[in-house]
Amino acid sequence: MSLPLRLLIAFLVWLLYFLLTYNGCRDELCYACGDADSAVTEEVVSPPEDELAAPNYPLYFQWSNGQAFTGENFDSLRQTILAGLADGRILEITGHYFEDEPKPEGFENMGFARADQVAQLFRGNIPEDQIKLRARLVDERDGVRTGPFEAASFKWEEAEAAVAETVEELEDRIIIRFPFGSTQKEYSPEVDGYLVKLAERVKQTGENIQLTGHTDNVDDDDFNMELGMNRANEIKGLLVKEGVDASLISTSSKGESQPVASNDTAEGRHENRRVEVRLIKNQ
Repeated sequence: MSLPLRLLIAFLVWLLYFLLTYNGCRDELCYACGDADSAVTEEVVSPPEDELAAPNYPLYFQWSNGQAFTGENFDSLRQTILAGLADGRILEITGHYFEDEPKPEGFENMGFARADQVAQLFRGNIPEDQIKLRARLVDERDGVRTGPFEAASFKWEEAEAAVAETVEELEDRIIIRFPFGSTQKEYSPEVDGYLVKLAERVKQTGENIQLTGHTDNVDDDDFNMELGMNRANEIKGLLVKEGVDASLISTSSKGESQPVASNDTAEGRHENRRVEVRLIKNQ
């Protein structure tokens, strides 16, 4: 065999060996390290299901459940609230709830159950007589039936100012309060001034007005439903006198079924005797 032929054969043998060896190493590397995409997938550890459900809320709740759950930022929220503690001040804790949520045993609605649970988180630091519980019905929003949501708010009040105002402005409604057993609003220039401004606004915007009457729990359900409706109609009549088109105003009554404060005290019953005013934009 000639020298060039032997060299050619030797080169081919070496090349075959190199290719086989290279493939083997590649296979070993793949076995040790895995495919890049599959390696990432295998290394990711999913968090527990309850952590997946918990957003970055310091304090949150779940549908039809009064239990308060705390997040990693709760300590900061707690310290911020405790910074307002002083003699003569009252912490008002308001639990929010949705109309379709059941009423827990021992509470008039889910809002009070949530407020009570939140209060438990502060009772070691704030005296019992400096905590006031309230409830607020809010509109249902997307996701609350399947995921966690925030449903508590806080406000420090001076004790002498803790008596409910005749007109209370919230972010989504106005509350007008009534004396015991009365269909006449409490006399207050503030109420009259608000109704005049409201009438002027609606005459310009054409917004609809929803008026919902509420009562305390004195007397029976039927009487209170009628009383609540009469209160709503009283406010409607005053707005119509100010020039609002009656067709823009709807009235309804919830009677004693949606208290915002405890009916166990005179102060709480006063807060519950009210008409809630909400403005609805025309579509």
